[in-house]
Amino acid sequence: MRFSIVIPTHNRKDTLRRCLAAATDQDDPDYEVIVVDDGSIDGTGEMVRQEFPQVQCIRQEPNRGPAAARNRGIEVATGEIIAFTDDDCLLPSDFLSRLADGYHRYPDAAGVGGYLEAPDEVLQSNPFAQYEAYVTHRVYHAGSEEYLGGFDCPAGGTNSMSYRKAVLLEVGGFDESFPYAAGEDADLKWRVVQRGYRLLYIPVKVVHLHPYTFRHFWQQYRRHGQGAVHFERKYRGRPPSRARLALRFAARWARWLPDLIRIGPVLATMKLLAELADWWGQWEEARQRC
Repeated sequence: MRFSIVIPTHNRKDTLRRCLAAATDQDDPDYEVIVVDDGSIDGTGEMVRQEFPQVQCIRQEPNRGPAAARNRGIEVATGEIIAFTDDDCLLPSDFLSRLADGYHRYPDAAGVGGYLEAPDEVLQSNPFAQYEAYVTHRVYHAGSEEYLGGFDCPAGGTNSMSYRKAVLLEVGGFDESFPYAAGEDADLKWRVVQRGYRLLYIPVKVVHLHPYTFRHFWQQYRRHGQGAVHFERKYRGRPPSRARLALRFAARWARWLPDLIRIGPVLATMKLLAELADWWGQWEEARQRC
């Protein structure tokens, strides 16, 4: 079983360097690594060619977004299985072998993936990292046990996911109308499971090299909101109305007090901030799309 690891990147040369050090150190004997440089202007391509000559680096111009970049990687990949990660992620050395084991034990699985989490030392004290872990384990239910299912499967985020190439080609790859790194992976997952395929979650951790600051936290969930508008427009035929957005804003505040009791003040406050950032992204994007 041959793997192709596809990594889209845009102007993150330093974190990509760490990402590639891990991606090129897999214990699986048969794989390739493909970087799609999505219009970077920070010398990304030169760094990859000089420091990682075994990596195939493809230049895409102008910048077209991660969905288009991943599709370009799928196009040139020679592997039977396409594994995706992001340029700010560290794959464990046994990532591909764990995925291969999942495919062998569940030959009907169209995709196999793990979960994303901050480094252990960051997770101990950083509330933004702790909230990300809360969402991963309590909302998406990524636990210590495997799970085979449909859209409810915890696997699917393209930071730690793989699909059979034949399935990706069958569904037409990623929808390039999603311009951000948000929503395009959920859309792909939805289209795959709508064809009757099942996905396998395995408890393998991919380390997130995220800054975990307030600014990056807000930007991350704002992008989530923007992606949600594209998802809603695609499947409901229109972006959310102002009335619907007003109701969502009120609902986010209404959940805060119950959350203080249910999950504690730190996580409740992080959850409120994330939901407000998500709402702001929805508001901005919906106004542009109306």
